[in-house]
Amino acid sequence: MRENHTYLSPFEFETRALSVKTVFLLLVLLISCGLTSLVATAQTDTRQADKHFSDFEYALALEKYKDILEKSQPTLSLVERVAHCYRFMNQPKEAEFWYRQVLAFPEYPPANLFYLAEASKQNGDYVTAKQYYLQFAEREPARKTEALRLAKGCDWAMAWIDRPMAFEVKQEEALNSGYADFSPAFFQQGIVFSSDRVGAKDQKVYGWTGTPYLQLYYAPRKGENQWGEPKLLDKNINSEYHNATATFTGNFSEIFFTRTMQVKNKVLPEEVAGGSSWQKYSKNDKFINKLEIYSATLRNGKWQEAQPFPHNQAEQYSLGHPALSPDGQILYFVSDMPGGYGETDIYFSERVGGSWSKPVNAGPAVNTPGKEVFPVVDASGKLYFSSDGHIGMGGLDIFSAVGSKNEWKEISNLYYPFNSPRDDFGLIYEKDGKNGFFSSNRESDKGSDNIYRFEPKYIPCNLSGVTFVKVTDKKGRTEKTSVEGVKLTVSVKGPDSAQIIQVVSNKKGEFYFPVKANTVYTIKGSKRGYLNQTILVAPDCRKVTDTVEMEMVLNRSTPNIPIRIENIYYDLDKYDLRPEAILELDKVVAMLQDNPEVRIELSSHTDSRQSHRYNQMLSQMRAAAAVKYILSKGIAPKRIIAKGYGETKLLNRCKDGVSCSEEDHQLNRRTEFKILR
Repeated sequence: MRENHTYLSPFEFETRALSVKTVFLLLVLLISCGLTSLVATAQTDTRQADKHFSDFEYALALEKYKDILEKSQPTLSLVERVAHCYRFMNQPKEAEFWYRQVLAFPEYPPANLFYLAEASKQNGDYVTAKQYYLQFAEREPARKTEALRLAKGCDWAMAWIDRPMAFEVKQEEALNSGYADFSPAFFQQGIVFSSDRVGAKDQKVYGWTGTPYLQLYYAPRKGENQWGEPKLLDKNINSEYHNATATFTGNFSEIFFTRTMQVKNKVLPEEVAGGSSWQKYSKNDKFINKLEIYSATLRNGKWQEAQPFPHNQAEQYSLGHPALSPDGQILYFVSDMPGGYGETDIYFSERVGGSWSKPVNAGPAVNTPGKEVFPVVDASGKLYFSSDGHIGMGGLDIFSAVGSKNEWKEISNLYYPFNSPRDDFGLIYEKDGKNGFFSSNRESDKGSDNIYRFEPKYIPCNLSGVTFVKVTDKKGRTEKTSVEGVKLTVSVKGPDSAQIIQVVSNKKGEFYFPVKANTVYTIKGSKRGYLNQTILVAPDCRKVTDTVEMEMVLNRSTPNIPIRIENIYYDLDKYDLRPEAILELDKVVAMLQDNPEVRIELSSHTDSRQSHRYNQMLSQMRAAAAVKYILSKGIAPKRIIAKGYGETKLLNRCKDGVSCSEEDHQLNRRTEFKILR
């Protein structure tokens, strides 16, 4: 069988070859044009995405970047930008995923290790977060101290979760919407809070979050844990852009709140490159949004036109998150103004007549190199605020502080479950001081905030106590001697308030009884030959297996035997009472209240330095100052006298002309009382 072949003439072959070349060249040209078009389109999309990113419109930028990723190969810059968008939008689960992709590129900047550690921590994966903090510490020696501190914080956070505070936390469903709902504040018979829910027609969408601008809502209370439908505050409060984080005077006649203001764009992108999202900047080519504080008064049930706070400086910096003191005379707020301690600090201004004083920084005890935001002041004047600069569990943690203005102490993390790996802020207490509300995004993968209610849990555990006296020898050495047979009468303030407990200390001075968390126990100890003693105990029961330990120090009721009052110190050559001295004098007040038949002499002593006359005068003034404070607490003047002994009753050899250590001199500088009858 033969095969059939088609033969071409030389001319036909050359013509056919030319046709193939032509078709090939045409195909190359078409493909090249297509690729050029695709490249041009990709470049255009990238420029648009980068423009959104530089304008802090992260929701819009993210959409563009992800479109580009579907059409082209991923690059370090592109993947990094996607991760940054999720970080700025406060979506740590997505941020963690994308920062892991960033680390797949060998040339990734070390800062991404830090961002990945932060995202892992916010997702509650403290073990992984610690590993990345340690890796970052090795890659960035200049920030090693910071990274190691945060790594240690991961260990603490896991310990706090293992031993949660005795409170139950749950979403307040009637106030939440599926959008961001946060920063509740009591107003009249209900609550005012901030939300970016869809509440009105034609609401503008905010490019940073992709949701409407924040507005203030009011929800009336309909009963215990029941709320009416939230309604927008009127247009004198809610302007076109953000309006949020309100605070009110005690009689609800005045409101202070945060509002965004468009100002000419003089802010360089690097000024906010660190991702400080407390104010959620948004800008275009000509304008940038910054925060200002506004206030308004309530007349005949209507809010008057809002007025700007006199110290707003939106052209230079932001002011926001106002919080009034209980008397309405101090306004605390947050600002990124120059001269602070960190990204954002808490400041205060005082109302003087009809004006507000120049803002003053609240000081380094509260403020850190990080962000301090969302201050709230409760009815007692205690400050609550959120921070990512103090050691916490991740994101923003809620802290408390005691003091006022720029003098604060006892900075305390509220721990789990008030705090979580995510952002927690805006805490307020009900009048009972036990129940309340706060804001958190702990259960949202999209970064949206919700309002949570908290209430106490009465976890049972045991209390173990011991009664003893302190005996001090001539060298200042103190020993404890247990006291047997002390009768202890315990009254309860809490769910078992009708309960009275009576126990007696054993031969070792020990006593035991069951207790519960979030309950206050008043323990009164009495025994013949000793002064009555009362102690208040609020057991910190976290688990039923816990044992809370306490000590009761008794004083013998022997007349004319001096009893030293510990921790009574004065500044050099001064007689003003220091805060720690007041705490000790309160114990003397309690002793006099527990023993109404006792009359005492309160004496002050100096060391031998300075002249006899000067020391005598100074000690008398110090004793008089202490007695004056005790009398101010309601103790009858006939029950206490002040006596200054100067250097006449030294406890050691440190008299004039003898060289002694500061420790030896300190032993002579003391405050005592003795029973006169």
